[in-house]
Amino acid sequence: MYSDKGNVLQLVALLKAHSITHIVLSPGSRNSPLIHSFATDKDFTCYTIVDERSAGFFAIGVMQAINKPVAVCCTSGTAVLNLGSSVAEAYYQQLPLLVITADRPQAWIGQMDGQTIPQTHIFRNIIRHSVQLPQVNGSEEAWYCNRLINEAIHALDNGVKGPAHINIPLAEPLFGFNTEELPEVRVIRKSSVGYQLNDKDQYDKRFNAHPKRLIVVGQLLPQSELSDRLKSLHEEYGVVVLAEHLSNIEVRETYNFDTMLYAASEEDLKALKPDLLITLGGHIVSKRLKQFLRSQNIREHWHISPDGEVVDTFQCVTDIVKCDEKTFLDYLIAKGEKNNKAFRSLWESHCAAVSQPEAAFSDLSAVGMFMKKLPAEVALQLGNSNSVRFAQLYNLDPYVQVFCNRGTNGIDGSLSTAVGYAAASEKQTFLLIGDLSFFYDMNGLWNKYKRSNLHILLNNNSGGEIFHILPGLNKSEALQDHISAFHQTDAKAWAAQQGFTYLSANNQKELEQQLPEFMNTKNDKPVLLEVFTSMQQNAEQIRTYYHQQKNKIK
Repeated sequence: MYSDKGNVLQLVALLKAHSITHIVLSPGSRNSPLIHSFATDKDFTCYTIVDERSAGFFAIGVMQAINKPVAVCCTSGTAVLNLGSSVAEAYYQQLPLLVITADRPQAWIGQMDGQTIPQTHIFRNIIRHSVQLPQVNGSEEAWYCNRLINEAIHALDNGVKGPAHINIPLAEPLFGFNTEELPEVRVIRKSSVGYQLNDKDQYDKRFNAHPKRLIVVGQLLPQSELSDRLKSLHEEYGVVVLAEHLSNIEVRETYNFDTMLYAASEEDLKALKPDLLITLGGHIVSKRLKQFLRSQNIREHWHISPDGEVVDTFQCVTDIVKCDEKTFLDYLIAKGEKNNKAFRSLWESHCAAVSQPEAAFSDLSAVGMFMKKLPAEVALQLGNSNSVRFAQLYNLDPYVQVFCNRGTNGIDGSLSTAVGYAAASEKQTFLLIGDLSFFYDMNGLWNKYKRSNLHILLNNNSGGEIFHILPGLNKSEALQDHISAFHQTDAKAWAAQQGFTYLSANNQKELEQQLPEFMNTKNDKPVLLEVFTSMQQNAEQIRTYYHQQKNKIK
């Protein structure tokens, strides 16, 4: 039996018709007509996450696992605001997150009624499309409601993917569940988006005219279908391809370009300057790469932008190529010339001159041991800040799929996203996370969807270590108490209460002893390994590593 609300029936029927059947629900009374209708329909896979902020990121994890749109549904009031950070992450990562928020009737907004805030267009500039459904009392309202829902669903992938918002006012009585079947609904279909390149732009001739060509690949989902194309341009056409682990691209010869750029001399950097820069994908973690490219006065920079949006990260863009990445790379392969590979060889030789860290016991060495023992064909979820940066210093098997919330670079949902991914995936899922990220998102473990395929390595250095590395900030008198947030918290009790096998390590020997059990993919419970390190030692090991690399290249 379904809710008797006409707008709820339209929404449930259309989500099913558009194959959006994974729903993350946060409990509430105002959204109970929605919860009841989803949860009692066997075609939907429902997850219940109490904390709305965690629920939004959990939904992102599910989406990464199934590679399809996922909906998150909450009650009215401040619950909606708690979804804001996950909506922003989905927007900047271009992920199809459908946000469904129950609301009071508009007449009661601003009238001091409980759980009422202005929810219409609440996400404004971080949403692809937002609709306010009517309360359905007749055929015209049913038609209007149907049209709005179809619009919102299409906005999830309108050439570029991203979040959409459906706000649904629900008047009392709320708890009538007497409708036996969903109504027949109009499903508005949309043709696939096509892209065409204009010959007048002469990208083929311009591409062939430049002997020093560089492609920078930002964050991409593993299903991007671009890896083979980029590998071909790299190996056969002599194009330098720079791709961090988050790009999920198999080109690995230059994975440590960030360290190389730090160690290179001014003369080396001039030689490494490209004539043509092509960029695609999402965010780049490396600040040094950004600084290098911004300072080089590059002749041409083409940014592949499927929606035509102007993105000028490196402050030198000359062309916005309104085309999907696959089509444009196929075009270059078909019309490009296989020039000499001297420029590519130069980049590769410089990157080969630097090495992976060999550090004393610290966060850096713990990440290295973890990365080197990581099994192939697993999913690796990375927390932000030092977790994602340290991971990039080590080589990685190309069959490991890598995820991180780099859309906005926030620490607030890394744990929830990893738990959501593991809940919806059969893959062994490994999360590398720091202490502030973990404890900030502790509610990410407060649910019933933690499975034995989840492995969490928690680096606990008693605060925000990255702030102790940043030049200038590390001299602030407010650093320890107010910026890096020094603490003496550990995860043992919380992990055990939530059903984890808990392991810990305080030195190199203990870490070596614990890693085999942590890495065991046949565990019958999720496992958390907490590594306790010294913030002072961590900072010293990082400084030593970079100093050694600079001396090595000299």
